[in-house]
Amino acid sequence: MLNAASLQFILSGNFPWGHAFAFRPWAGIRFKPKLSPENVGSGLLEFLLSDLYLRELCYSSIYLTWLRRFQLASLVEINCYNMSHRLLLIELEAADWKVFHPLIDAGEMPAFTGLIENGASGQLLAAHPLLPPLLSTSVVTGKRAWQHGICNSVEAVPDHRQRVSIPAARRRSSALWEMLAYAGRRCLVIGWPATHGERTDNSIIISDRYPEPTAGPGIKPWPTAVAGTYWPEDIAKKLDAKRVSPEDIGSNVIAQYIPDWRKIDQKRDRRIGKLRLFLAADYSYQNAGLALLKEEEWDMAAIRFRALAPISRMFLPHHLSNQSTNSQEEIQLYRNVVRASCRILDEMVRQLVKVAGPETTVIIVSGHGVHTQAMPPGGFPPSDKDSWKSPYGIFLACGPKFAPDALMHGAGILDIAPTVLTWFGLPIGDDMEGRVLIESFVSVPEVTRVDSWETHMGIYRTPDNETPTLSHDPVFVGLRRESEWNFVQSCLDAARYPEALPVLERLFREFPERVEVGHALFQCQLALGRLTEAADTLEVTLESLPPGITSLLPRAELALAQRNPTLARSLVSEALKLNPTNPLALRKLGLLLLRLREWDELARIAKQALTLNEQDAIAWLGLAAAQLRRGDAAGASEAAARAIALKYFLPDAHFVLARALMAQGRWQEATEAVQTLRKLQPDNRVAAAYSRRLPRQNDSAAAG
Repeated sequence: MLNAASLQFILSGNFPWGHAFAFRPWAGIRFKPKLSPENVGSGLLEFLLSDLYLRELCYSSIYLTWLRRFQLASLVEINCYNMSHRLLLIELEAADWKVFHPLIDAGEMPAFTGLIENGASGQLLAAHPLLPPLLSTSVVTGKRAWQHGICNSVEAVPDHRQRVSIPAARRRSSALWEMLAYAGRRCLVIGWPATHGERTDNSIIISDRYPEPTAGPGIKPWPTAVAGTYWPEDIAKKLDAKRVSPEDIGSNVIAQYIPDWRKIDQKRDRRIGKLRLFLAADYSYQNAGLALLKEEEWDMAAIRFRALAPISRMFLPHHLSNQSTNSQEEIQLYRNVVRASCRILDEMVRQLVKVAGPETTVIIVSGHGVHTQAMPPGGFPPSDKDSWKSPYGIFLACGPKFAPDALMHGAGILDIAPTVLTWFGLPIGDDMEGRVLIESFVSVPEVTRVDSWETHMGIYRTPDNETPTLSHDPVFVGLRRESEWNFVQSCLDAARYPEALPVLERLFREFPERVEVGHALFQCQLALGRLTEAADTLEVTLESLPPGITSLLPRAELALAQRNPTLARSLVSEALKLNPTNPLALRKLGLLLLRLREWDELARIAKQALTLNEQDAIAWLGLAAAQLRRGDAAGASEAAARAIALKYFLPDAHFVLARALMAQGRWQEATEAVQTLRKLQPDNRVAAAYSRRLPRQNDSAAAG
């Protein structure tokens, strides 16, 4: 294994480290290009001497001399334990095919190229809200936030009024590593949210707080990671030294992302410091992951990298320079950051796959993607936490059981856990909403079921209650309300209106002026048929809304619910005269036009929405419905197919597709579409009726 003392000696000389760091406790410290030998962090040294930085950075003769002198290649050992039964799960937060594919096509991401060519890949639809800890927990539980209980990113610490990452104790549902441990499999977990303080038998767990600084700048070595970071706890002896400090990220590393970093005034522009913070976390996880994959026995390893998300939010406008109004000088300075991040993530994935072994199955996911269309001038403002996110992440599965070079459609974030369990030959829970991605396998796997892992298999976990002493603390109260709002969004996304209603009513009593709360309560009441209450809620909410599109649309919805289509049509006409351009307003208008059967206007609105976001499945569905009613069956089938490709669980799209195919006399394809619809909705009587008609239509066609 790598020897830290030797590595410090190798790279301590004039190696250009630095310690710019924008966040406390490092605020105000500028980038300095040199660091003394005793302050060189061994964690960063291991990372820099991995294949990634041997290839990217160490091209000068002095580096090559050092490498030959110490024969570092001989220090890398790979221990393989039953590789054909191993699965490596990697999450890259905010990874998006729209950003990746141009780099893959240019040959800049060779690891991804190989995995795609030898595996199944496609988009991955997120569940709302688009908060990373919630989504990551959904990946490994197969459940939405309202079920698994992780409804916030942080929680308050008693008596300190500070925020820390949400701990494992708040999770109500079992994660994959618990299910696998119950089945006798050994797991490694690195950097996953909601794992701090986790204690699962037959597992090694390194929580997401692993890279958290435990000392101020200049103090080396760091004290051990905060309590609860490691399980088992004695793994700290091996992994503490592998953490990378933000001040270890030197100019040689920064130059890979920002070649002209010296031109930046770091007193005014703190982005280099922030970049170093993001990179230090990912490099720490990589060090820990490589060490554990090499030295431990394991059946499943789950490792998560989070840096690409804040990097994309900060630097994506420069990467998409034609959409940015920043100065040309700033664009030139920062335009390489996202590209370099993707290339280096690709190399990190290559290293992990290499160490895991050639027969290991690899699954790569991202909980959400990024918006590259309709970006505001200069990018999204810091106060805007969610608009930069896209609900479409990535899915990639490569291994002996997965189909090579297969394009996936309709995969969702809730499908990952059932698919992994099936890969291991284990049952999936009936309380998991997702499905097994059968089409990604070479041959159809056997899918077995239990009612619930928590109850049937006897591994139910009771979450800790929130600390009572904080019940009146302003920080705690604010976090509780955030969590409740996220819980509500998760319920509404799953159409769990009865569960959302009491929480929404409480939030509305506390914050009647919050328009989003009032609107959500109004929608929930409408869905439950509580029209009198919905009218009262809307009356209060309208007081906080300006006149215009935002007030016209909910009034039109209420009018339709009250069976007053004349009033609804009048309100929709007023809204159309305002020529709305907001994507959400266009979607709402489209749904109203669909219900009013205004096909020409629906087609126009759907096309307008698609010019803003061609990945809007609902807009494609609206266009398909309008085209079918206007007699364009071919256009309808094409639009319906696009909607299904973006969001597989969209029964209306399958129904429109079936009808459009029937109108074209494409009976076999129509039969397949109806069969798919019946799988999605077994109790759909209309689909059953069409299914009975189709054989007769098919026979008639054959007879003709």
